[in-house]
Amino acid sequence: MTIRSFLLTSFFISFLSNCEVIDPKEKENTNELIGILALSRSSSSNGSSTSTGRFPTPTCEVSAPSFATLKTAGFETRCGGSCHATGGSEAAKFRVTVYNEVKNYTISGSPTRSTLYNIQSTGSMSGNTDQAVDKAIYCWILGGTNP
Repeated sequence: MTIRSFLLTSFFISFLSNCEVIDPKEKENTNELIGILALSRSSSSNGSSTSTGRFPTPTCEVSAPSFATLKTAGFETRCGGSCHATGGSEAAKFRVTVYNEVKNYTISGSPTRSTLYNIQSTGSMSGNTDQAVDKAIYCWILGGTNP
């Protein structure tokens, strides 16, 4: 990373962390921006990225996977449990079993611009996931967030 990109990244993180966040959706947008900045730091000098977070950029074998692939990869187990499940501490944000609630945290076709992917890949939830879940979320979003 060059000194210029380090200073620019530091400025934006400092600026974003000093902003007063009132609306929870704005907080998610701020987390998304921080995730995007973190992803930009993982890019190599030629502009290509070999990583989207903790794991290498996934290779998607299926061009348009369904929402069910998240369950198969362990999304419900890893993220549901006592958090993103009915009655869980984070159920107000979304429940992992409800397609529309999860889809609301994505930008179909763009994993690296999606709040869901950024938070689980590089943000506050990155310690609660694994490579299978990371890949499933990435590929599901890239493939169009199909039901």
